[in-house]
Amino acid sequence: MEKGRRYAIKSRLVTQLEICEKDRIVEELVLDAKRRGVHIRLLLLDKGFYSHEVIKTLKALGVRFLNAVPKNKRVKEAVLDYFRTGKEQVRRFSLKKDGETVNFNLTIHRLRKSKKGLKNILELYGAFATNIGPKKALKAWSQLPEDYRKRWGIETGFRVGKSFRAKTTSRNETVREIYHQYAIVLENLWTLHNMGEAKRQKLPLDQTKRPLVKLKDFTIDFGYLILTGYSLEPHKPALTHITNSLFL
Repeated sequence: MEKGRRYAIKSRLVTQLEICEKDRIVEELVLDAKRRGVHIRLLLLDKGFYSHEVIKTLKALGVRFLNAVPKNKRVKEAVLDYFRTGKEQVRRFSLKKDGETVNFNLTIHRLRKSKKGLKNILELYGAFATNIGPKKALKAWSQLPEDYRKRWGIETGFRVGKSFRAKTTSRNETVREIYHQYAIVLENLWTLHNMGEAKRQKLPLDQTKRPLVKLKDFTIDFGYLILTGYSLEPHKPALTHITNSLFL
């Protein structure tokens, strides 16, 4: 994520046997991103990654993280305590497994302004695990929820990615993975295409809310690139400035 634009660095297939090894998968992805020169300002994770092993791994890697926390009994008690007292919006928390304890900060934030339609007060608040210090967490609190909202867009990105994906009824994992990776490449190219067009029009990237290049235009340009990319003969560009923006 950079200036509101998501760009996939890596995507991998997770088998049924690996579901219980999320800490190893997270470590692999983080180290791979670092090897590619990516500076991780803040790593955003959903509730499915909240575990003793994952938090321990992230702390060992020295990565700042913000991890949504499921509302179990202990978390509910912390949220209700904050609701009643207004104190300890950031508090020390821990997870234990096999006699080993991993400590972190639990930050509590009101996610909704209105109570209308809610079944109980707990639905007003969200809890997040983080290794950001209490003072810095409080100082940066106004930005933390916004940062995590950017993570929610990942699922939307997967839905958009289906627009690029070839259709298949094959149950072969290799075939389906190839189609998935190909769709990611195309979506990344589309993102770069839009970034190039924003640069050409001298528009601030973080202020362009909608794609400047529509999928239809991108499809035409991509087809042109495929057909002419390997041509041995010099050619005269036949398309508009949109094509050129891809190479900015």
